Formats: sequence, C-alpha cells, structure tokens
Amino acid sequence: MKNELPYCKNSDGIIGYEESVIAKSETNDCVVRAFASAFTMNYDDAHSYVKTHFRRENRKGVQRYGSLMNRNALIRELINNKYLKAIGKETGVNSLNGAPILTLSYPVKVKGVKKERKMTVGMFTKVHPMGTYILMVKEHTFTIKNGVVYGNERDSKQLKKVVIAAWEVIDF
Repeated sequence: MKNELPYCKNSDGIIGYEESVIAKSETNDCVVRAFASAFTMNYDDAHSYVKTHFRRENRKGVQRYGSLMNRNALIRELINNKYLKAIGKETGVNSLNGAPILTLSYPVKVKGVKKERKMTVGMFTKVHPMGTYILMVKEHTFTIKNGVVYGNERDSKQLKKVVIAAWEVIDF
C-alpha cells in the first residue's frame, strides 16, 4: 500500500521472541523490542540489558528514555558490537549529562515563507532510506532497518507521526 512502510513481525525480526517466556508476559516493552531488533539480539538478552542499563521494571515503560539513549550515544557504549549515534541538528547541550540537544526539524518554504517543519516517520524514511535506526515518537519507540519497520504494525502505517528523536545503530 502507498501510505505505509513494509513491516516485519516481531516473531520474524527478533531472535528468540516466539520462544521467550519473558516476552509472553511483557507489556510496554517497545524499548526492549527496539533494542533486540536494532542490535540483532535475543529478546531475553535485550530485556536484561534494558532492565539493567535503563532501570526498566517489568511490564513498564522506560523513564527518561531519550536522555539515556543520548548518553549511550555520547559515550559510544558498545552493545553487541554496535553503538548508537544521535541523529539531528544540534541546538544546545544538556546541562545535566553534557549530551547535545538535537532537533530533527528541517526548513521548508511555504508560499514564500521559510518555516521549520517537524520530521515525520514518512519523511525520516525518505531522508534515511538505508541503515538501522531507533526512532522515538510520543510515548513509543521502534526500529527501522533499510525502510522496514520492526515494532508494532501500526508504526508502519502512521507515517505522519512526529519523530521526537532518532539514533543510528552503527557496526563497530
């Protein structure tokens, strides 16, 4: 369909997802699934990593997720021989952790007037058609690998959703 991206089911895109006892009992685990798919990790290993490094409690989302991801990107912490690189234009520095504050907005000209437009999922995939990225949207996160969505099926259909932050996953 024209207004959606290709989608990969969790059972196909995440190692050990179908067999995982933990996955069957989880909710609000979008960060775990994003890490598992982006870093090519087993679901249970990703669950353990996010629990330890992001202080995630079972069946609950991750608090201060964007700040923690930016910290990981800043120190280039290796995760399964890969690391994160924050995407966007720098607008300042976070006084708490020293990480750059980034924006994904971009300039457009509408009826002769220059404006800043917020990046949407659809635009992000046009600007970044290849590579592995973790995207943060309002109260949710998911992975895009080479234009294919790994997350919830609705993530592949909500192309006008604003991307709050994004990180590229780079092989070491």
